[in-house]
Amino acid sequence: TAGGIFCGVVSIMLASNARFELAAWLIVLAMVFDGLDGRVARLTHTTSKFGVEFDSLADIVAFGVAPAMLLYYYIPQIGANYGFDGEYGLYRIFVCALFVIFGAIRLARFNVTTSNIEPNTFIGLPIPSAAVILVLWILLDLRYGFLAPKFSYTLLILAFALSILMVSNIRYPSFKKLRWNLKLFVILLIALAAIISSKFYVEIFCALLSVYMLYGIARFIVLMCKVLIKKC
Repeated sequence: TAGGIFCGVVSIMLASNARFELAAWLIVLAMVFDGLDGRVARLTHTTSKFGVEFDSLADIVAFGVAPAMLLYYYIPQIGANYGFDGEYGLYRIFVCALFVIFGAIRLARFNVTTSNIEPNTFIGLPIPSAAVILVLWILLDLRYGFLAPKFSYTLLILAFALSILMVSNIRYPSFKKLRWNLKLFVILLIALAAIISSKFYVEIFCALLSVYMLYGIARFIVLMCKVLIKKC
């Protein structure tokens, strides 16, 4: 958990010095730490209320403040590279602040509505997923420059949409109750190794997490349509 905080703080420092790629990968690394800390606590029977609160504080730094600051510093840099004054002023400040605020609300709601038993589904997009989706799209732009110079505002739209999804009632599947066995572990390890060894690993991870985000929206729309059909 402390490792996640460390990654978040260093990511902010690097982003302020325009070292965006390394700053982005540190947020991804924080997500790895976030996935491990709870499992380690359960395996060692050291879960506690303190751990839950400490984890939430770590999440707001690593997945709230760090990606928001990365976006804040990255948007003007896109324009500067192409001689385009596209800083978006107050809009950029508003969206970045909103991402942190709604992330904090998401974490607080999770803490007060979730029992000691891990949920089968999340209500609202989890803040680590929202942060890493935003970060992966920034990494894609660093690689291909497809948003530069006049379409950098799409990152602001994405961040705003992710903020709304975090505090929405849209349900997302949780994999925390996944029963691990040697066969499943080996399969996932081979798949992960294959993705990382590919030169398109950023694209693959971005596609997977973006599909996860869109799955919740699509599922919500389908359920709403079914409800409306029944009422009609």
